[in-house]
Amino acid sequence: MESQSTTGDSESVFDLRWESSYDFNNYSADDRHDDRFRFSLHYVGSASDDPTVAAVIGSLSVDPALPDARATWHRNYTPLAPWIRAHILKQAMGWNGETHLADYFEEHPELTVEYGFNNDDLVAEPKRMRPTPPTQSRLWEMWHEEFSDDLQAICCEVASELVTLLREEGIPTPDDVFQPSDKQDISEQSVTRLIADTTKDVWQHAKPFVTEEFFLKRGDNAQIHENAFWEQHAFMGVRKNMFAESGADSFYVDSTRERTPSGSTHRWQIRKLTVNEMRRQHRRTTKRLIERARRDGELVGKLWAAIDVTKGVPFTGEMDTDTKGNVVEPYILGHRDGNYYYQWASIQIVGHDIPLVLDALPKERGMTKDEIVDELLGHATEMVDDISLVLMDREFDSDPVKDICEEYGVYSLNPKRKFAAQNDTIAEMKQNGEMIRIVEQSPEDQSNRTHLFLPSTTEMPDEETAAETERDPDRNERPNYRQEMCEELGIDEAELGEEISPLARLLSDLRGEDEDLETTDADGDGTGFVVFQTNHPFVSACDESGEPYDDRERIHMVARLIRWYRHRWGIENGYKKIKTFMVRTTSTCPRYRFFNFMFACILYNTWRLVDLLVKLALTEHPDYSPRVDANQFVTIAKQYYGLDPPD
Repeated sequence: MESQSTTGDSESVFDLRWESSYDFNNYSADDRHDDRFRFSLHYVGSASDDPTVAAVIGSLSVDPALPDARATWHRNYTPLAPWIRAHILKQAMGWNGETHLADYFEEHPELTVEYGFNNDDLVAEPKRMRPTPPTQSRLWEMWHEEFSDDLQAICCEVASELVTLLREEGIPTPDDVFQPSDKQDISEQSVTRLIADTTKDVWQHAKPFVTEEFFLKRGDNAQIHENAFWEQHAFMGVRKNMFAESGADSFYVDSTRERTPSGSTHRWQIRKLTVNEMRRQHRRTTKRLIERARRDGELVGKLWAAIDVTKGVPFTGEMDTDTKGNVVEPYILGHRDGNYYYQWASIQIVGHDIPLVLDALPKERGMTKDEIVDELLGHATEMVDDISLVLMDREFDSDPVKDICEEYGVYSLNPKRKFAAQNDTIAEMKQNGEMIRIVEQSPEDQSNRTHLFLPSTTEMPDEETAAETERDPDRNERPNYRQEMCEELGIDEAELGEEISPLARLLSDLRGEDEDLETTDADGDGTGFVVFQTNHPFVSACDESGEPYDDRERIHMVARLIRWYRHRWGIENGYKKIKTFMVRTTSTCPRYRFFNFMFACILYNTWRLVDLLVKLALTEHPDYSPRVDANQFVTIAKQYYGLDPPD
């Protein structure tokens, strides 16, 4: 390590130099003389510049030969060096998570350029493609999913050495940067109290979002305060299997209000609302919840969303039918399980962000999937910044749906239905022994949609094939797919059986989660293939020079694509939780049924916000798994929801 300071004629000049190298334990450097990677610093500035830690780290040079398994051809690719500088800054400043780091870049946009996040080639692109400061979610993803243990350790070590160096040069640095956190262990009882207090606090702040944005169509001489209706509905929603009639009585007993609505009055007033009015009220409330979440670095930058359809409880009442016995009720729809249901479509944020339901609508007989996507995506893109990817199941596999996504400037990913062309490709792959094939549509097609074929079951080569390969050294040997998949997917190969590959294991999990993931082929031989379709530029058959990608690169594409699609299951989990917040009813009014679903979405969104704020109160760097489970939230919410004193 070397540092140097010189003094000019009129003012002091910092000429700070530093260099060090580090080992990567699990890296084989075939094209290098050694396996050490170098970091160097040359910062020149005057005393009047008041140099800061952030400015100095912006001058850090990172060895370009650092191992980077990411696809460099991706148009959103940013080299490792800017991410490394950012996380070294995080360590140097003593920030435990990425929220402070993202906020710092927002407050100091010049660092986006200095740290290397800008790309001059993007200047001519549309506004949404212009470079922006790195988001909290992307910073978290790089540190936890892309940085190896070696690289994380090196970032910490570089930060420690730089802090020591800067202190010696008199540059202000944070105190006790590398001391253990002074946060004391919090007992379970304290956590429970914290959850309870936060739940109450969030509801006190969120309740006006509902009472100010929701409305009823009542006369001016109404005797019951309007807020009592929303309090009563929330009161019933957080109690298991509570109907409006019995819930109204219970609410009257527990409430401090002198007058509360009866069950029939409650239903009658809500049925006056139109579907569009209910949706508009939900969106306005959710927008205010989004604004609150964004204070903590959530829902910024590139977002992922999922669109899907869910159903209520089976409908068992009388239904109007035509002369052929077909049900004619527009909102009571048949299902492949043989039952009839009220069904609702919704769009929800998924991935590494707080999973809020942005919008929903009742599914009506004759409504097409592209009409659903158009309606939901149109409102959702107005509510949050830049939804970049929409995940859908196989039911949404149609060209009009993809056209709608492209009209809104978002990428799409979904399993593909298998038609004659797909089955012909699969038959050819089986004949050639191919494991993965990426098929791009013809250049005449401007949609740039790509089909990705991969097996739903993949067996290891048998002994005869292995022996033949050993006898014929010129045989076209394939890489060890099993080992490559293990490395890419983070699976311990020793834990796997001998007959199934890591890819098949992951696909097996997907089949268990997604009933619409089709794996059976037309020939029925049991070796099914799954076909995905996407317009995302990450997936392509050839590189920029037109050369086909090799097996290793295709494996990386497949593995990451499947990881993306698994996030779609977040909307299914959301439906399960939302239904625990729904008021039960035997009403045949589709508007009242839809309102029960929409208001349950509001309670679900509030629970998610409570969970976020509780996690931030416990740690500065929360993960994305719920800390407050739904049952715990409901138990505590019962004490506060719907029991407020008169307004």
